[in-house]
Amino acid sequence: MIAFAYTCLFVVGAWAPFVCMHWRVHGVVRPLHAVLTLFNAVNLMICLWENALFLHRVHIRKVYEGFRKKFGERTLPTPFLLFQDITLSQALSYKYWSVIWSTYSLLDPSYVSQTSFGFWIDTGNGVVTMLPTAMLTYGMTWDIPGLTPRALGVIGLVFNYQMLYGTVLYFANYCLNGYYKNTPASLVGVVICANTIWIAFPGAWMWACWSMVDTDSVALFR
Repeated sequence: MIAFAYTCLFVVGAWAPFVCMHWRVHGVVRPLHAVLTLFNAVNLMICLWENALFLHRVHIRKVYEGFRKKFGERTLPTPFLLFQDITLSQALSYKYWSVIWSTYSLLDPSYVSQTSFGFWIDTGNGVVTMLPTAMLTYGMTWDIPGLTPRALGVIGLVFNYQMLYGTVLYFANYCLNGYYKNTPASLVGVVICANTIWIAFPGAWMWACWSMVDTDSVALFR
């Protein structure tokens, strides 16, 4: 099965059951809940990839150097990682998914440097945002014992602000260092699209979390 299919299975598995259970518990499917929890499912997968960025940083640089010599910079290798046939053991391996960073580093070499902002903001995200992401997804359907909606809203505000702020700084770094130069417009578009997602959805979550703080309620979702 191709790697992209495994990513789809992961995202759907981390999202669809919560939408289904939300409907069973509250008798309604709210578009806001469905959209924001879908983003959380994608973000959870990216957190795992960010863990791979730290754990396999030496391997990432080695593969990147091989890609750079074979394909050059400001391009993507072929066949692209997500469209390769892989085994289940590869799909469950951090090492396999770490190559996504070797690939992206052809567009932005920050990720093969342990001294760069991009490396540390993303490896940090992989550690600190997994738990609050899961908490928000769970808390939109069920109450979390010992945690009021207002407290959950504060947690959501803080970590989504951190993601939005980190993305803005990362994209500023990408532009200021001119990594877009000599890059095909389609690939620059991929970078812009990815960064837009991690600005727009954390921003939407911040708006929703502020409502939770203001009302001490998750009625917006239920």
